[in-house]
This record gives sequence, C-alpha cells and structure tokens, in this order.
Amino acid sequence: MPPFRVLFSALLMSVMVACSRSPSGTPAQDSHAAVDGGRVVGRYDGGVITEEELRDESSKLVSPLREQFESPAGQREFVRSMIDKRLLAQEARRRGLDGTPEIQRQVQALEERLIIQALLAAEERGAPASTETEQRAWYEGHKADFAQPERLRLGRVFAAVPPGATPAQRTQARSRVERLAKQLQAGAPLAKVAAQGDGPERAQGGELPVLARGQWRGEPAVERAAFALSKPGEVSPVVAEPGGFSVLQLLERRPARVPPYEEIRGEVETRMLPGRKRKHFEDLLTRLRQAASVEVDVQPHP
Repeated sequence: MPPFRVLFSALLMSVMVACSRSPSGTPAQDSHAAVDGGRVVGRYDGGVITEEELRDESSKLVSPLREQFESPAGQREFVRSMIDKRLLAQEARRRGLDGTPEIQRQVQALEERLIIQALLAAEERGAPASTETEQRAWYEGHKADFAQPERLRLGRVFAAVPPGATPAQRTQARSRVERLAKQLQAGAPLAKVAAQGDGPERAQGGELPVLARGQWRGEPAVERAAFALSKPGEVSPVVAEPGGFSVLQLLERRPARVPPYEEIRGEVETRMLPGRKRKHFEDLLTRLRQAASVEVDVQPHP
C-alpha cells in the first residue's frame, strides 16, 4: 500500500477511536486558536492545521509509521492527510450526518467513557495515601503471598559435546569435567575453573541464577543433583545434560522464608493499590446511588 494511503487509513482510524477537541468535532477556525496552537502549517477553506495539532496527531501513529513521516516531505503529506480528514468531516456535517441518532449515541457513549475516566482519576488523586499501619495490617493478612521457597546459589562447570557426538567424544567431555571437578574439590576458585569450561555462566564467574525447585528448565537430573548438596563448597557428581556434562558447586543454600515487612514495604504498597482503587470506586458508587435514590424494577418476560 502506498505511504499516503497507509497514513490516510491511520488518520481515519483515529476518527473512530478518539474524540476531537470539541464534542461536535469542529476544528478550530479562528486566528486566535491558530496562534495558540503555534505556527500554521496547513490551511483550507474553513480552518487551519497548526504545528501543535500536527505533533499531537503524529504522536498517535505507531513507531514505524511515525518515523516514515518525519522528513519534511513526509510531514507535508501528513498535513495534507489531516486536511483531507477535516474536509471529510466538514462535508459530513454539511449533510447533517453528525445529527443522526446513531452518531449522537456514539458521541454520548464516548463522552461518558472519557468523563468517567477523568472522574476516577480525580478520585484517586484526592484519596489519601495508605498509612504504615494499613500496610502492615495488609501484609499480615497476605503473608503467604510473599513466601519464598528454598533456593540455591550454585556454580557450574560445563563441558559441551557437539550435536551427534560419537561415544568417544562424549567420554572425552565427561573426563574433562571430572578433571575440573577435582580442581573445585581441591579448593580452586570457581571462576578460575569455570573459565576452562564451555557454559555461558563463565561470564558470571561460574555462577548460575538463584533457583528454586521447578525452575530448572526441564532438567530434573540437574535439579536433583543441586538439591542433594548440603554444605557450601560441596561439589556434585558429574551430571549428564542434553548438551554435555556438568558439575555443580553449592555456594549458598537459602531456606524458605517470609521476608519481613521492612524488607518489602515498597512491594506491599504496590500490591495494595488495585484493592484501594477498587474500594475508592465502590465507595464513590455507593454515595452516588444513595444520593440518587436508585430503584431497579425489571419485569420478567412473559
């Protein structure tokens, strides 16, 4: 599709998903509005396009399309498309299409959605922040949500085998890992030994990410070997992995725990937010319903 057609389609789509600056969608036409909006970049019989309007409209485009129209020629094409959209809207109003019941219904629905969003945002801004007492009480009631399982800090030394390796190549890789394991058992630094291996953990001094049970990416043999280690510094037997052989060294065993409130107060506050927003919304609705003496009388169908 030619660029100008892609752009025009995007601009027409914006008509369906966004409202214009006034409920009727009438563009600013007087010179004062044009000055307020910055330099005039386009004119037509009935209004103008300003730099501010151009920036606002172009910011709504998805990134690849927006970059396509950043050049002077692209911006000129963009302004022409904006004018085309205004002319189409102008013609629709001339024909009285803006006053049809269906259009008015959609305008009203869009207006209601936008002002309700503004109301809820104003309510949230005006609501007091949660106190530490409230946060602590919420934390006590949700401790189980913050429980951390037992996790291990491990080092790994890995010897890879090529795809389709022969039995001899596999034996050679296993013997290599066994030699490196003996270095670890003799007290050699993990980073020095891991540097002789093939695993990506070499860039982190041989350390793997801290992992809990069930986080071993479908490698149960490695998980079993890891959790069989009990003391820091202990080295596992050689473990066969899909791409080679490895040995593991236990660096730290972190027992299951529930972190104290002081350690995670920021996370507690963040997790409380959805519930607090929902309560503000429900409280607002309750007040409005009571003030409006709401009644519902639905008759069953015959």
